Amino acid sequence: MNIKTFTLSAAAALLLAACGGSPAQPKGPISEDRTAAFKSMMPEFTTMGKMVKGEEAYEVEKFKQAAAKFAEASKKPFNFFESDPQGNGDALPAIWENADKFKAEEEKFHAAVEKLNTAAQSGVLEDIKAAYGEVGASCKSCHDAYRMPK
Repeated sequence: MNIKTFTLSAAAALLLAACGGSPAQPKGPISEDRTAAFKSMMPEFTTMGKMVKGEEAYEVEKFKQAAAKFAEASKKPFNFFESDPQGNGDALPAIWENADKFKAEEEKFHAAVEKLNTAAQSGVLEDIKAAYGEVGASCKSCHDAYRMPK
């Protein structure tokens, strides 16, 4: 590598770091399946979020269906939390290094999702709003500890 190439590479790395980004990490098939499973549950979470935030009218039956579907889909990603020898994408090694702590985060998430589904089935919007917030906080907590910053 010549000095010009080295300088350009170093400058690009510093610029990327300064912008808060990180280089894309390789993803193997397990990591790809994990990502796909998380993405598959997002349409329902987004639909519920729009109603909770008042961006769309609250429709009781639509919300109930979205919550039930989200509760079922939210279990699937955790079937893919094993280290992928071909690359873990944005998943940090702390997941496997601190498996008990990660499991506690997973259980907290499942409890919050169940609480949201129960609130949704009741139809009481104030209870739903609180439970939706708990799910969001659980997602953020886990991402903060176990996902590479974006």
